[in-house]
Amino acid sequence: MMANNERGGRLDFVDGCVRTYGAATRFIGELYLKEGGQEMPTLSGPPKQRYQDAVSLYGNLIRGKAGRTIQGDLKSAAAADPALADLLSDSAAVTKGEDLHDIDDVPPNVFKDAIYAEAADRARKDAFVDMDLTVFLRNVVARTMDGLGWRRRLNVGANRHFPRMLQWLREVEEETLYDRASGLRLMNRGGGGRVASEPGGPDGLKVRLNADLL
Repeated sequence: MMANNERGGRLDFVDGCVRTYGAATRFIGELYLKEGGQEMPTLSGPPKQRYQDAVSLYGNLIRGKAGRTIQGDLKSAAAADPALADLLSDSAAVTKGEDLHDIDDVPPNVFKDAIYAEAADRARKDAFVDMDLTVFLRNVVARTMDGLGWRRRLNVGANRHFPRMLQWLREVEEETLYDRASGLRLMNRGGGGRVASEPGGPDGLKVRLNADLL
């Protein structure tokens, strides 16, 4: 059902929000055609709006069918692609009329300020501190969401939010660089080797905090 891409046999939902929404909308369109026997109406607007409209159209198509829900259908159809789980869980917010937030809705300075605040709180003067990247980012996201007053928090993982989070982490790493050391350094969890230029998610990574350079 899902189209292939240049990097393998399935769509990777780790390339940021715009590409993710486009791929998810096409995926829902395939389900719509299979279920309804006709193409989904043409959608317009920004990528997020097209995705939300596609979810609504598919919901209308299956409304009244016993035991059928949007989330149930999408999860069942995409069971072979776990990377869809984040966006599909967020689609519940669309059907409930809540805001569907993305990392790109967050002002960069707000997220980076949260990175600096979390790093400063966790760092110690007498030693380096290593933190699992997933744990670190969850704390950063919590600070960010509290500051923005958002009720629904962004998930941390191999999803559409991670590339932007990684970008801002690397900006902080560069901003705290001094004499080949950084206040925040992104590392492989085992400590050896260089971090991939485009890791798919935070698993296997950590940050090393140096209080003297923060």
